[in-house]
Amino acid sequence: MSRGILDHTSEEGQVSMSTVGRVVIIAGILLAAIHFGIDYGLNALNVSATWIQQLELGFFLFFSWLAVSSGIRTVDKLLPGIAIGWLLITGMGIGLWAHAVFSLAKWAVPRFTGEEPLSLLYYLLPGLLPSLAVSLLVAVLTTITLRVESRWVATLLRVLIFGVLALFIYLWM
Repeated sequence: MSRGILDHTSEEGQVSMSTVGRVVIIAGILLAAIHFGIDYGLNALNVSATWIQQLELGFFLFFSWLAVSSGIRTVDKLLPGIAIGWLLITGMGIGLWAHAVFSLAKWAVPRFTGEEPLSLLYYLLPGLLPSLAVSLLVAVLTTITLRVESRWVATLLRVLIFGVLALFIYLWM
């Protein structure tokens, strides 16, 4: 009988949930701290707003890839043979948790500087879907790299994913 995407025995499930949770929390906090530091560091530079947006996007993509990929690889090393679903949950969890912590930090800064604070949703909602989309893409690509044994099939899957993504972007614009 084949295993489902999240199938584990009860003991295995408890251990995996604990390990996955710890990795998500630690990697998410690190990603949020890096993103927060970059956000405030770039705003201190005297460059145009366009350059700041492009640099923020580049750093966001690079560090999101680094954190999500590292988190998934960590879970895969600590729990060999863990179901693919848990790897995808780990990647999405890191992105979601990092965005929540980053939004909370941006919301809290005006409270400490004496400015009028905005709603937490003002910081949380605009970046939620992009953060989850990037996390999902990185999680899928990393899972393909870890679990597909044939290099040819793995490369084909990656090219197919990027082709479909390019098609969606083309049709959307």
